[in-house]
This record gives sequence, C-alpha cells and structure tokens, in this order.
Amino acid sequence: MVIEHDDERYDAKVRALTADRAVVLTTGTAPCMEFAHALLIGEFDGLLTETARHQQRITQAVAEYASRTHNRNLVSPNFPAAPKFAIDKRDEPAYRAWSTANYIADVWSAWILTDEQRVRRTIEPRTGSSPWIMPEELGEPNLAMFPSEFAKRLRPEPVA
Repeated sequence: MVIEHDDERYDAKVRALTADRAVVLTTGTAPCMEFAHALLIGEFDGLLTETARHQQRITQAVAEYASRTHNRNLVSPNFPAAPKFAIDKRDEPAYRAWSTANYIADVWSAWILTDEQRVRRTIEPRTGSSPWIMPEELGEPNLAMFPSEFAKRLRPEPVA
C-alpha cells in the first residue's frame, strides 16, 4: 500500500497499518514519521549471516556423527542458496516495497529451510530418541522461527 505523504490522514493510516507489526524501512524511502523499532534492510543481511553459520554448525554436526559412527549412508544437508537483494528497476515506493518484501520472504525461507535440515536430524526416526545426529545444543525438536539474535531485534511497533 502506498500512502501519499500529503494525505491529511497519513499518520493515522500508517499507524493503523503498522501497530503491533514489525516495520522494515525500504531503501530510498524516508518516512515522514518516527517508528520505535523499525528495521533496515541490512538487518536481513545479518539474518543471512546467521543462517550461514547455522548451516556450518549443522554440516559439522553431521560430519562428526558420521565420523563417530562410521556411517557412510548419511544424507548430507541440502541448504538453499543465499538470496540476493535486487531492487526493482522502477524506483518508486510500491516497487521498492515489493522488492524488499520478496527479499525478506526469501531470506526467511532460507532460514526456515536450513533449520528444517537440523530438525530432520534431531530425532531418530526408528526409536524416537533425541538427540540423534545433532548434538544436544542443536537438538531442539521444533523449528526455530528465527535465530535468537535476530529475533531480539524484531520487535513490533507499539499500538497507539
């Protein structure tokens, strides 16, 4: 949604749309109002970095398990490629927002798909015992919505 800055109800409309939601400011857009917890797109580059570290820990855990058990039949984790941010050629607010939303979705998907690889190796399918391939510190059987450091920065805007 694009709200023109000269709209007499600009502040009320923006507050209604953003209250109790995380806000990400797009590159090239200067808001006409203050946000308490808005994120910049670079925060998601940090999420990609955390995702890459998580992938390394998972890969290392699988390799250590294979070495310890002499299991040569382990399936290696299949991680998604890291997405790249690509701004739309049309340098207008709606297209910047669309490009930003697509990038955020791709980065979040990379995290979720990475953590899914960890979860798949947490509980031994035949016995239901845990931990299995993953060491205890990676043995949480539930999917993590976000890594903890990123989750701390992701805060909703206050309600009025």
